[in-house]
Amino acid sequence: MERKLGDPCVLYDRECIGCLECETCDLDPNKVCDNCGKCIEVQDVASIKIDKIYMNPEEYQGK
Repeated sequence: MERKLGDPCVLYDRECIGCLECETCDLDPNKVCDNCGKCIEVQDVASIKIDKIYMNPEEYQGK
């Protein structure tokens, strides 16, 4: 995702300063993340549990 100066920082409680730390690979700090998934050890089969589906955006209050 392309970040712009002034956008909220995804790592720290501040505005984006363009440091690109959020784009750095966790396994190789000299590489830009390419979403390979090696750092999260994704297996062949993965599942998630869905607690609730919000059909009306007004029901969701940042929970």
